[in-house]
Amino acid sequence: MKKQSKLTKPKNNKTGLPDNLKSGIENLSGMSIDAVNVQRNFFKPAQLQAHAYAQGTDIHVASGQEKHLPHEAWHVVQQKQGRVKPAMQMKDKVDVNDDIELKKEADEAGQNAPS
Repeated sequence: MKKQSKLTKPKNNKTGLPDNLKSGIENLSGMSIDAVNVQRNFFKPAQLQAHAYAQGTDIHVASGQEKHLPHEAWHVVQQKQGRVKPAMQMKDKVDVNDDIELKKEADEAGQNAPS
């Protein structure tokens, strides 16, 4: 009698990222981003004069600015890898990194990940 292989169900994506973007970032980085939590229509980016930003595994996106999700998802990867060091702290205790090379890398990875 043949042994049947078990079909594995895909994980339920609870991150707030589109499925194809999440899997694309995971494939590019080789790491899971299951812990990501996207906060949409959020007011905090405007306080930092930004459209979106990532802090830890949280991605804060201003209303209508979802096009920045691939870039910010890669910033989550960079932070998980321990490569992001805060350069300054804004009011409300938000750490900010302004490393141009990390931003360029996030742009490139974001463009290469399906969204």
